[in-house]
Amino acid sequence: MRRNTKIFYVEGFFKKLLIVIVWIVIALGVYQCSVQLSDREPKADKAQEGGQGIRNIPKENSKAADREYVQKIPFDENVRILLMNQGFRGIYHTKLQITCSEGMTAIQDNEQTDFAQGSELILSAADAQEGQMIRIAGKNGGRLEIKNMGRNAPALYRGTLECYVTSQGIVVVNELPVEAYLYSVVPSEMPSTYPDEALKAQAVCARTYTYFHKQSYAYPEWRAHMDDSTAFQVYMNCQETQRAVDAVDATKNQVLTFEGEIVESFYYSTSSGYNGGARVWSDTASAAERYLIETGKDIYAAGSEEGEQAYQQYIDSGDAADVEYQEAWYRWNYDRPLEGEALKHFLQNLCDLSKSQPDMVKIRSRYQSSDQLVCENGIQDIRILSRERSGMAAQIMIETEQFRVSVTSQHAIRQALGCAQDVVTKKDGSSYIMGEILPSAYFYIEKIFDKNGESGDTLKQIRIH
Repeated sequence: MRRNTKIFYVEGFFKKLLIVIVWIVIALGVYQCSVQLSDREPKADKAQEGGQGIRNIPKENSKAADREYVQKIPFDENVRILLMNQGFRGIYHTKLQITCSEGMTAIQDNEQTDFAQGSELILSAADAQEGQMIRIAGKNGGRLEIKNMGRNAPALYRGTLECYVTSQGIVVVNELPVEAYLYSVVPSEMPSTYPDEALKAQAVCARTYTYFHKQSYAYPEWRAHMDDSTAFQVYMNCQETQRAVDAVDATKNQVLTFEGEIVESFYYSTSSGYNGGARVWSDTASAAERYLIETGKDIYAAGSEEGEQAYQQYIDSGDAADVEYQEAWYRWNYDRPLEGEALKHFLQNLCDLSKSQPDMVKIRSRYQSSDQLVCENGIQDIRILSRERSGMAAQIMIETEQFRVSVTSQHAIRQALGCAQDVVTKKDGSSYIMGEILPSAYFYIEKIFDKNGESGDTLKQIRIH
């Protein structure tokens, strides 16, 4: 039943990916770690110059210079996470079904409404008035469940939910303490079956990443520092576990810094054997290049046939000394058809990317406009133009009869060659249903032509290794 203009409605990954999270942030870098975090009296003492490791520094040893540094970063203990909708397709929800086993309160226009234990609050964008904001909190510290979030696990949120009604739908922001946020991030990013020290490492990386992003809002309109998707840190996609909670508690107040600044502690599950450095995460020079150090071989980046053959051999054989050598994601294969409807989808995707990322995806033709690319009858060639030292593909060229399409940056390349719902085969033979992009840009391309690969033939498919 509707109550005035209010919108309250009541109704009764792998066996292992990596033995320890790959800390890119410590590769060849000298880290000065640990700041004691406090929302009341933020104090910290930097590690000695040249020191490394993670340490808690007692507050009484803090110095004025360190306090000045800490005060540059909002070290309050709350973080605001925007919750994406089902399938992480966007930020707007059409309907929310919220409940709490302890009961809950909802505040709108300074008016509080109480809900009994187990009762359900339904928020519908269609019945709501634009501009409304409803703040919902569980009673007695109870966690709020959004029953229709479509996550891998029950979506049980600590803290509060702020629901903003817009003309496009409802935007939801979860505000909660950083440490409570990490309770769900750690098991969502790393299986809780991993060793305790690996979980602790993940907790430190995740906490550092959180405080780095708390320096600004990713969604200023909603005052949200991050969202809950892979664009930042995966949150609430797996249930909390006691081992993950223990890892967070055991590393409380531990973060990573470099030269007196908190780092952007990127991490990944599995590498192909080399560290891609800062350019995996950013196509332009950034401060992260001081501590995210690329490894690899110069020959891979030589742009020569010899270099390409050397990298193909490395992908095919691997190196048993690589820490990820036994991991399922260490190597993978993907067959991408390039005929019929698959071809049309591929060309349309390139056109869409050229509009959304014109600096990264450029379509050229001597006689035709770029929107005519979708009318081409086949792909004549796809080749890698350049690689980084780590082997990461940095630029590719796609050719049709009338067009040349250059794609630059590892992320755009993965978007161009990937296709949602296609199957990727991992090293152990298991299958993975792809999202919107390729698993990584560490690959080479095997070309399969419709005839014999002679001049004028078109590609039937490509096999990405």
